[in-house]
Amino acid sequence: SRFVISIFLSFILSFLLSKIYRTQSNSFSNPETLAKVLPILSIGTTIIIVVVKSSLALSLGLVGALSIVRFRTPIKEPEELIYLFLCLSLGLAVGADQRLIALLTLLSVAFLSFVMRGTSIFKAMRKNIFTVLITSKSPKSQDEFIKILQKYCKFIELKRFSNSEKTQICFSVIFNSYSDIDKLNNELNEASGVISLDIIDQSNIVGAS
Repeated sequence: SRFVISIFLSFILSFLLSKIYRTQSNSFSNPETLAKVLPILSIGTTIIIVVVKSSLALSLGLVGALSIVRFRTPIKEPEELIYLFLCLSLGLAVGADQRLIALLTLLSVAFLSFVMRGTSIFKAMRKNIFTVLITSKSPKSQDEFIKILQKYCKFIELKRFSNSEKTQICFSVIFNSYSDIDKLNNELNEASGVISLDIIDQSNIVGAS
């Protein structure tokens, strides 16, 4: 019965954590992908801790097993790594019968996320962050595009650059205002060699090409 309660509690807490991640995520990747696996990860962690906590031999065996396991899926955003660690923490706490700590951890995360979401700086960043993908048929340097973006953006971060037969360059930007999106679109369309321009917000619902 204690094992069933631990599994159920682990699922509930991790499910609530996934809800927080969905609503508060500022990641450029799709938050649904990671949110779906958080409860499964937490339950798996809880099961492992319940099994090994009563046996030193099993604990040592677990260390040996984990030393030969390699996770090759890259973590693209630091935010994803943070929520993975939080999910593991919930599974560890519940599996070790530290349920109050697990509950307080989730409440702390929810409270801090709510406070951060309510700040004006956080709202402005969530509102204006865009991914800008530029494709040009002729090789160009990134400095040429950065000079153009600096006219319309107050924050520019290079995400990806490919310069072979054609140039593909991806930036994360914060526009000064929404009107600057059209201005940037018009200037790059007039630039020689530019094939396409994609401007995508973090929820992938705004675009221009």
